[in-house]
Amino acid sequence: MAADWRFARQPFWLFSHAFAGVVIVSFVALGLWQLDRLGQRQDANRLIEERTAEVLDLDTGALAGLTAGGDGSAVDYQAVRATVRTVESDLGRVVNRTANGVAGEHVVAVVELADGTELAANRGFVPLVPVIDPDPLPPGPVVVTGWLRATVERGWLGATDDGTGDELPRFDTERVATRLGRDLPPAWLQIETVDGAAPAGAAIPEPIPLPPLDDGPHLGYAVQWFIFATLGVIFYGLLVGRRATGHRSTITIGGEAVPLPDDLEPADGSLAGSGGPATGATPEAPVDARS
Repeated sequence: MAADWRFARQPFWLFSHAFAGVVIVSFVALGLWQLDRLGQRQDANRLIEERTAEVLDLDTGALAGLTAGGDGSAVDYQAVRATVRTVESDLGRVVNRTANGVAGEHVVAVVELADGTELAANRGFVPLVPVIDPDPLPPGPVVVTGWLRATVERGWLGATDDGTGDELPRFDTERVATRLGRDLPPAWLQIETVDGAAPAGAAIPEPIPLPPLDDGPHLGYAVQWFIFATLGVIFYGLLVGRRATGHRSTITIGGEAVPLPDDLEPADGSLAGSGGPATGATPEAPVDARS
């Protein structure tokens, strides 16, 4: 039986084609986006490996030259060692953080380097439940190790900050500098060890580790989106194909619905599905309802 595709030009089906196309293209776009995220993560992994391979000594005054005129991205994830004095041990908290599935906050401190430069520092994670006050950072001088991180700017969906109080939605060094009333470099120190030992104990902030150097779930997500797109093409193609082979104009001859031949089918489809008698066909005798 030849397929009849005239139905595909009807308004309902035109809308259906457009909707299916948008859905399938969206699935493909999401798959490509996940592949892009995969590439970004692989680039970040290579950057972290390169910048943690060698420890930079901040006692030489190298920080000022590295962060001048930038946003700190030039030193992001750079492994460092420094002798510091504590300016503020618990200046504020970066809120809405998690660690191992536990809600909490990051403790913001300010330290002074050997050359007199003040630097914002992240001491680590403190859970919200139970409420724990972190031990103060030693006044110093103490030797700390960790990584420099670039200041975190608000994205287009990021939480707003009214500039008051001691709660920060993100580690924004400009916000910390405003609270302190002094200039700070556009990078902050993520502390790993103090005087050669990692902080330990429930009353001390838990050091924040580097992100895992793996590809994450992005490749798996991309494959899933591409599978959804492929299935969408297959299923919608089958749906339209079945509709095309089943959509035929018919006439009733001898009590049976017979498909109208292609060369006799009217262009406007006026006989489609009517079941009316064809020219030359003998109509069936009417049935008397009284019999």
